[in-house]
Amino acid sequence: MPPLRQTKTWVDRHGSAHVELSPTVPSHNPKKHMRVEGPLEIAWSDAVREGGEHSARRCGDMAVAALAKPNPLIADDPDGNPDMCLYTWIVECPGATAVLLWINGVFDAEDIEQSEMVRLEGSDLWVLSLRMPSDWRASYTVNSFQGEGTPPWREVGDNMEIRKAAMTGGRLDERALGKVMNSSLVEGPDALPDCWVAASTSVAVVEETVAGEHFWFYEAPVKAPLLVLFDGQQWNRMNLPAQVDAAISIGLLPPVSLLMLDSVDIDRRWETVGVPGGQVDTLFDDLLPHVRAKYNVSPRGEDTIVSGVSFGGLAALWALALGDGEVGHAIAQSPSLWRFNVADALSVADQWISIHLQAGKYEDEMLRMSHQLAEDLSGDIREVRVRGVHGGHDWAWWRVHLLTELTRLLKTL
Repeated sequence: MPPLRQTKTWVDRHGSAHVELSPTVPSHNPKKHMRVEGPLEIAWSDAVREGGEHSARRCGDMAVAALAKPNPLIADDPDGNPDMCLYTWIVECPGATAVLLWINGVFDAEDIEQSEMVRLEGSDLWVLSLRMPSDWRASYTVNSFQGEGTPPWREVGDNMEIRKAAMTGGRLDERALGKVMNSSLVEGPDALPDCWVAASTSVAVVEETVAGEHFWFYEAPVKAPLLVLFDGQQWNRMNLPAQVDAAISIGLLPPVSLLMLDSVDIDRRWETVGVPGGQVDTLFDDLLPHVRAKYNVSPRGEDTIVSGVSFGGLAALWALALGDGEVGHAIAQSPSLWRFNVADALSVADQWISIHLQAGKYEDEMLRMSHQLAEDLSGDIREVRVRGVHGGHDWAWWRVHLLTELTRLLKTL
């Protein structure tokens, strides 16, 4: 988290002033849990109550069967809702006295017990079941505590400290089917298909520094549109260039080059990303001219797309508003619209073509404010789309939804 700050007024490249609406990230009110007692919990309790040798054998068989399958087990919704599923995690934690499942967008610091797993009596198995949408996608970690006393996530009272304690020490789930960044991945059966996991083994990514800005560049095999990505170090770390290259080679994705800007660290990101200046100014003054002169990319603004997540999503909108036609489209994911009012600047800018807003349904105001921005621009004849996603403020869905929307957009260029 950045330090406490005061709101300030920013003057953009055209001389217009923009006052920050808030100097700090707003508090997070996660999705309320849909926790239930799952079939394994019920069957285990029944077997324990029966007692005897048969009971022990039944429990042993259930444990073997559960651990033979990946996490989480996904079953039909017990209430029969076709848009919901029952997700059940079973983890083995020998010696643990408390186990917490931290799930992005779901963990609630004010209702911690809803994320604490239940130990199956007489075993080292811990279980938790949730009713969640069938198209849900989220990252999660497992945090276990051993010994006497209180687990760290219950020792602190401030919500932010509780959240930090719940995340610190969290480990990957070795039985998860997927991984995103340093977390495990859960995907519902109806989640947007991830067609992008294949990666090229021979992709070339160039690193450069121009006008003090470090970036990575992937050049498409033919002259192509350009996608500019803020927080480029994260996208490069996620192997995006190799996935894009593989998708292009099999015709899944139209050719596109990638310009990935490095936001470096939290402090620099706060001052240079998501503001009406900073990296947006450098993009127009130095980076786009450099890339268009050196690489085989389309120089046309209508073939240039900007995208980012959170502060990067807001930066993409500022780039569209201040670009004077140098960029035509923005894919803004979970944009931090709480920080600035960008609607007025977009309204008076007359050379952008389309805005594609995406936000998680479990990240508080992000989705509401995205809809509000679309409403504020509703008098504009240009395309402004909003997509709500069953997820949190989370890399788990950002990559898949970016590439899916990018594919659709590139086919229209």
